[in-house]
Amino acid sequence: MRASSLRLALPVVLVLSGCLDGFRVGGTPAAGPLFRPEQFFAGVTYGEGIVAARGRADRAFHVTSAGHSESDGNFVLDQTITYADGEVERRSFRVRRVDEHEYTGRLTGASSPVSARAEGNSFHVRYTISKPAVTMEQWVYLQPDGRTALSRATVSLLGIPVARLSETIRRP
Repeated sequence: MRASSLRLALPVVLVLSGCLDGFRVGGTPAAGPLFRPEQFFAGVTYGEGIVAARGRADRAFHVTSAGHSESDGNFVLDQTITYADGEVERRSFRVRRVDEHEYTGRLTGASSPVSARAEGNSFHVRYTISKPAVTMEQWVYLQPDGRTALSRATVSLLGIPVARLSETIRRP
């Protein structure tokens, strides 16, 4: 790992460190609208959520996302995350549908490819933030109205959960 990547990742891990309880991620996809991320995230979406780490104050955030399909078959999702303390983070997902359920792609700042699976109303995303120790696992559940999705994610260090994210995403 490059020293600069380690310098960036280490403070995040230290801030988020500590075991968390009471937050289950995953589960069986529910019946209802099929979640096709390239359809749900096309155009503009807005999200609001909280990052929680044991022993730390919860950190609220707001996300504005803009998604579009490209002629090469990739779907691009550009996001601006604004935290309540004023910090702003920008990132971009580039994903491609591999088959009926599987997706692969890249994310700004991730040290591994993004691996994702859409099944039923759920979209399960995994990637490594900092090679090899810090991973992100996210479940996004499309709600019956088709315009709202609930996102739950876990950040783990060496397989131990260190932070949880909860977000509600809405299409206008």
